[in-house]
Amino acid sequence: THYFIIFFSLQIINCRRCQTYYSLKSVVNLYQPTMASSLIVPPSGPVTAHCFRLQPGDQLMPTLKQAASVVLSRMPPDVCGSAFIITAVGSLQDVTLRLANASRSGAIRQGNAPTDENFIKRYPQQRFEIVSLTGTFSRDDGCHVHISLSDAEGNTVGGHLIDGFVFTTVEIVMGTANGVIFRRVLDERTGYNELEVRQIISNRKRESVLARLSLSAILVVIGFLAGRCRSR
Repeated sequence: THYFIIFFSLQIINCRRCQTYYSLKSVVNLYQPTMASSLIVPPSGPVTAHCFRLQPGDQLMPTLKQAASVVLSRMPPDVCGSAFIITAVGSLQDVTLRLANASRSGAIRQGNAPTDENFIKRYPQQRFEIVSLTGTFSRDDGCHVHISLSDAEGNTVGGHLIDGFVFTTVEIVMGTANGVIFRRVLDERTGYNELEVRQIISNRKRESVLARLSLSAILVVIGFLAGRCRSR
């Protein structure tokens, strides 16, 4: 009987730790108006990979957003609300980037036209190899995608992806993290809708905790009855 009581106590402690852990994750605010880092417990969950290829002539940015929307639509909102690019390889042409320190409303300049300002830049007559492609997507159609490209001479340029067209192929592995949700929330410090990450506490997790407690209670009762029978 003592063993069952000890086992039941350990189960309760473990379940309470689990509930506290996920509750803490669900209320963590990753960004606070302080200089010190406010990251406490990063939301996390198992990752699933979704693999696909884009065809010549496809527009990269709209297709990425559509793929993320389709992937997330296949998953219940209480299970997953985050998508991200794991890896990508391929080639592009007619690419438009927003470079570092560029204005959101800046005019597009062509090629290497000289200017004193860092405008959104379009490369209409150039072909590039994708060196890296990374980004995050949320259910509210929010996204943030960066890309690095290499030209025919090996020169590399990178920035915020506005758009581009597939030249030969783009092979993409997109990931989703169960139990994690991405949202875009206005950050008054930057003036942009920035990423907010939250942990999802689903009904399945709550049901799992209750099931474990119920099983522990049953085992304690059985142990108690068995002990009384032996004492007689």
